[in-house]
Amino acid sequence: MKQFFILILCCALSTNLYAQNDTTKVKVLKKNVVTVVEDHDKVQVVVGDGVEVITDDWGDTTHVRVGRRTFKVIEGDNGTYVRVEKDNDRPKWSGRFNPHWAGLEVGVNIMTGTDYSIYDNNPEFNNYDGDFLDLNPGKSLTWNLNFAEFAFKNERKTFGVVTGLGISFNDYTFNDQVTIEKYNEDGIIVPVNLPNDNDGHSIKKSKLHVNYITAPLMLEVKTPLRMGSSRLYLAGGVIGSLYLGSHTKYKYYKGGKEKSKSGYNINQWKYELTGRIGFGDFCVFANYSMTSLFKDGRGPEAYPLMIGVSFPNI
Repeated sequence: MKQFFILILCCALSTNLYAQNDTTKVKVLKKNVVTVVEDHDKVQVVVGDGVEVITDDWGDTTHVRVGRRTFKVIEGDNGTYVRVEKDNDRPKWSGRFNPHWAGLEVGVNIMTGTDYSIYDNNPEFNNYDGDFLDLNPGKSLTWNLNFAEFAFKNERKTFGVVTGLGISFNDYTFNDQVTIEKYNEDGIIVPVNLPNDNDGHSIKKSKLHVNYITAPLMLEVKTPLRMGSSRLYLAGGVIGSLYLGSHTKYKYYKGGKEKSKSGYNINQWKYELTGRIGFGDFCVFANYSMTSLFKDGRGPEAYPLMIGVSFPNI
């Protein structure tokens, strides 16, 4: 129960955020739990002593260190691949990985339930036609780093209530040659068509990137079905997320790129339904947001759906 109360305090006090020199910190009882540092070259996220995430300015390479293992997510000319390295000089991370929340997840984002009716009755927005939130699923990926978990099991350990904490890095890559901005700098979200560069080259990639800190509340059930020593498990529940920050980026084929940091009217809180099924250290899951990506009346209605795989106990 002590861990349960610590988690409640963490969720309640996680609003104790401040940004200074592009640094965001999440504090619990005056102790830094999560630190996010953004500069011109990279974004660095440090969680306690066991987890560190570093991504370069465009996000072509992301380093995710969990304990002694480093996962490098690299976007090369021939596609995206992951390389795993192990640092034997680092001490073992003592984080708990039982049952099946803590670990690494990757998922594909799909935007559902989009509604652009807020633009219909305003003549200033007549030129904003089309589904500008249409995503390229192959490049709209989310990486979730779940670094803490707590479970309250029955005596037979056949089911339990699971909670924890994590960090979520979400890319929403647009299908069209557009980006988004606030109308008159503080108004609703509107699309901006991106022209070709001076040499006639088009946009290679344009995306909205959003970061959250996450906390689940799930019921996990172990079934009698087995694969070797592992049981099939089912889990379902809700995931609450606290918005940390966002930015847009776009890049031309010849290397020119632009990055813009802004709140983009993202909802401060997000609530998702999650369903999971897996064996051992692998599972598939789907998360559906019950909260629109943008604040009510400050952007189109849009409800992200993520389908992915999870690697707990890494």
